[in-house]
Amino acid sequence: DPIVGVGELAISDHRSSQPTFDELARIAADAHVAGMMSGKAGLLHLHLGDGPRGLDLVRRALETLEIPARTFHPTHCNRQRRLWDEAMVLSERGCTVDVTAFPVEDDDPGLSAADAIDDWLRTGLPADRLTCSSDGAGCLPVFDQDGQVCAMDIGRPALLTETLRAVLERGHTLSQTLPFFTSNVARLFRFHGKGRIAVGNDADLVVLGAASEVREVWARGRHLLAEGRPVVLGPFERVSRNGD
Repeated sequence: DPIVGVGELAISDHRSSQPTFDELARIAADAHVAGMMSGKAGLLHLHLGDGPRGLDLVRRALETLEIPARTFHPTHCNRQRRLWDEAMVLSERGCTVDVTAFPVEDDDPGLSAADAIDDWLRTGLPADRLTCSSDGAGCLPVFDQDGQVCAMDIGRPALLTETLRAVLERGHTLSQTLPFFTSNVARLFRFHGKGRIAVGNDADLVVLGAASEVREVWARGRHLLAEGRPVVLGPFERVSRNGD
């Protein structure tokens, strides 16, 4: 069974189902207990919008419920500076929080994932309580002041390697930075055999070039990318003469 938790439950967002505290508590309890019974992670993965309530529901849960803090995993925490400040405080209470590698414009109220990771490392917060994701090609709508969609983009997985490169350019080492993309994720979601190189683990390997670009990829030992070009394609994919 591939199910490891519940999500992505939206909070503090005008697009959400507006879950109440009691509803959030029940869902978190179900996820936690199911995780214990099945040996799975039992997480509640939370989409964080930019509403004024921020992470208030999660704070209330930590203050009033017996559910472990690790159960709550909010994402998009870097979409606004005030939300990021809230997320950093939650991490000190046991939550693992996630930043999204989405494009950030100069007038954007949020932080880039690279800036958030840099902030995290310089602040000295727990190194194992931060993850970075791309939103998996999810939609990135832009709304006007009336909540109407005025533009649409997608979360590009390639932004993960761009984020990694940007963090390294800020002076941090690969050993400091890589766990946010690999071992922290595997540990939190209890993906056994993932997240690190070890005998008996899945042979999921990525080789980076001098500019931190992806040069080689293996998934479970199968060579998928060679010298920057795909060698395995999906049924609806093709490679152009330029390798695009």
